[in-house]
Amino acid sequence: MNIHNFQKIKKNDNRGIIMIVIIIVIALLILSYYGFNLRQTIQSPTTQDNFSYAWGGVTYVWDNYLETPVDYFYNFFVNDIWKPSIIDIENINANRLPNAENNIPDQYPTPPATQ
Repeated sequence: MNIHNFQKIKKNDNRGIIMIVIIIVIALLILSYYGFNLRQTIQSPTTQDNFSYAWGGVTYVWDNYLETPVDYFYNFFVNDIWKPSIIDIENINANRLPNAENNIPDQYPTPPATQ
C-alpha cells in the first residue's frame, strides 16, 4: 500500500464522519420543525424510568450470562492471537524470522513402529 492509497482511505473516512454529522443535524431540524422537544422528552420521568429498567436488564444479562465468555474470548484473542502477531510483525520488520518459524525442531520425532 503506497502513501496515495492511504490518503484516499483517510479522505473517505473523513467523508463518512461528516456525513453522519450532517444526518444528525438534519434529523434534529426535522424534529424541531414538528415541535418535538428532545430535552423535555429525555428528562421526562417516563423516559428516565424506561432507560433505568432497560439498563438494569442489560446489566443483569452481562453479569449473569455474557461477562465470563466474553472475558475468556477477549483474553484468548489478546494473549494467543494479537500479541504473538505483533511480535511476529516486529520480527519480520527487523528482518528476523517470525517466532513460529524459530520454533521448528531441527529433527522430527520418529513415528511409532507398526507391526
